[in-house]
Amino acid sequence: MSTEELCPLCERPLAEPMVKHHLIPPSKGGKDMPTVVLHKICQEKINAVFELMEQKRYYHTMERIMENEEMQKFVKWLKKKDPEFYEKTKSKK
Repeated sequence: MSTEELCPLCERPLAEPMVKHHLIPPSKGGKDMPTVVLHKICQEKINAVFELMEQKRYYHTMERIMENEEMQKFVKWLKKKDPEFYEKTKSKK
């Protein structure tokens, strides 16, 4: 029996489009640091909510990212969507 791989942010089964997300941004010293595979929409939301220095200094784990109220609301909304669902995230920066 095979188990589906889940997105570490939204916990839906991984499906295209997917991306490798650097927990510490490459431009902030994370080039050779661990990555996680996320839905593209999940990775875009992380980058829309948190500045790169925030990601480096604090929001570099899924647990810390999920402490944020905006991310919690996003995941609650996204969990109702199909794994293949994608729409471009609007940046608030």
